[in-house]
Amino acid sequence: MEANAVLNSSPMTFSMIKTSLSNWWKSRAYKHKGAETLLYFMFLSGLLIWDLVGLQWEIKRVLIFAHLIVGLLVFPFIILPFWLSHRALLLRTKKPLFIRTGQAIELILSVCVLSGVYLVFWGAPGNTLGWLMQSAHFYSSCLLAPLIFYHALRWSVLNIKRFMT
Repeated sequence: MEANAVLNSSPMTFSMIKTSLSNWWKSRAYKHKGAETLLYFMFLSGLLIWDLVGLQWEIKRVLIFAHLIVGLLVFPFIILPFWLSHRALLLRTKKPLFIRTGQAIELILSVCVLSGVYLVFWGAPGNTLGWLMQSAHFYSSCLLAPLIFYHALRWSVLNIKRFMT
C-alpha cells in the first residue's frame, strides 16, 4: 500500500517550485526585524569603534572583528535579500514619505556598503582616499540609522509603544 502511495504522489513541478520561490522572495520584503536589528548592531558597533569614544583596545578589537564578520558574512544573507525584495514595495507604494525615505535609504546604504567593502579590503592607510572612505562610511551610517528608524517607525524593532499596551 505504501509503495503505491509513493508512486502515485506527484513530484513537484517546475511551476510549483517557481511559485514557491516567488512567494518566499515576496515574503522577504516584510521580514524586516532581522535586517533592522542587524543594521542597528552594525551602527552601534561601528560607533563604539570610533576613536572619540575612547574604548580600550581589547574591547575595540572584538568590536572591529564582530563588525567585520557581520558585515561580510551575515549582511549578504539577512540584509541583502530584504533590501532587494523590499525594492518591489518601493515601486508599488503611492505614499510619498515611504518613496522618499526608501530612496534615500537605498542611496545611503549603497554608499555605506561600498565604502565598507573598500575598508575591509584596503583599510584606511592614511592617504586621502582611505580617509574619504572612512568618512563616507562613518557619516553615511550616522545618517542611515535614524533614517531607517523613521522609515520603519510603526513597525520598527525599537518601537516600544507597541510593547507597552
